[in-house]
Amino acid sequence: MLALGAASIVGLMPPGPAAAQDKQFSIAFVPKLINIGYFNAMQQGGEEAAKKFGAKFVYNGPTTADANLQVQVVKQLIAQHVDALAVAPDDPAVVAPALTQAQAQGIKIYTSDTDAPSSPRAVFVNQALDTGIGNATLDALADQMGKTGEWAIDSCGPAAQNLNGWIAIEKQRALDKYPGMKFVGVVYSGEDQAKAVADTRDLITAHPNLKGVIGQCTTSGPGAAQAVTELHKIGKVFVSGVALPSGMKPYIANGSCKSFVLWDPVKLGYLTVWAGVQLAAGKPFQAVNDVPGLGKIQYVAAKKMLLLGPPTTFTKANINQFSF
Repeated sequence: MLALGAASIVGLMPPGPAAAQDKQFSIAFVPKLINIGYFNAMQQGGEEAAKKFGAKFVYNGPTTADANLQVQVVKQLIAQHVDALAVAPDDPAVVAPALTQAQAQGIKIYTSDTDAPSSPRAVFVNQALDTGIGNATLDALADQMGKTGEWAIDSCGPAAQNLNGWIAIEKQRALDKYPGMKFVGVVYSGEDQAKAVADTRDLITAHPNLKGVIGQCTTSGPGAAQAVTELHKIGKVFVSGVALPSGMKPYIANGSCKSFVLWDPVKLGYLTVWAGVQLAAGKPFQAVNDVPGLGKIQYVAAKKMLLLGPPTTFTKANINQFSF
């Protein structure tokens, strides 16, 4: 579960020296893109973990969501001979060969936030199980819609493994549990909130009976809610999905969104760097890992997956307790 305030993990821990290592490991993370709130929060957590565990944290990525640009960054990091390299791949098929190249150079490779299961990655640092996220987002939307009516999804990258996993679960959840809901389609807005606003406006225009939209990522969530607000559809079209509390506060306040889902991205960044230090040091993951600053973290050996924990649903009742 998320810690109230989610301020600073290091700040919540007793002071003490950084964990001793034979060398200072360099742990790199390549997000889908830099300079958006979600990955800024992961960067913060990564920096806190690097300080705690005596590592060097290298954070670099493209300024637009583009898998080919991610590959260029990965190749730069290979040339820098980092010890461990994590990627949140925009398109797993495009990024996987670069990860293989990094592995051939002796770099420990892994994924975080988004997986590349066909790559030779050592571990996937997962925020929550796909079923937990997909079920929670669809249930949140269904509750707002009164469990009836047309609904759609505004996602980000069409090749993102995590987003596509959630979409499949949401669609199946609606079929299984909410027969009065009718799915009308998916649009892809990249990691671009302005495009999400435009795309959601188009969805609402194209489907006059549309009653709900899932914003599938932290830019499309507030983008969809902004579109509903601008079109004066509050109370007629409802928004849920995956978003940052900071981005959704005005839309929770105005009623265009009553609930949405997320985990703590600061903790995800922290866990990412801890995992990189473990890999670089050649330390195996245990079934349950006692991670300083996070507590008990499960490792699913069959999937080579570290699991941060279940998602949290945010509402007017709790959203002001979180700062990210």
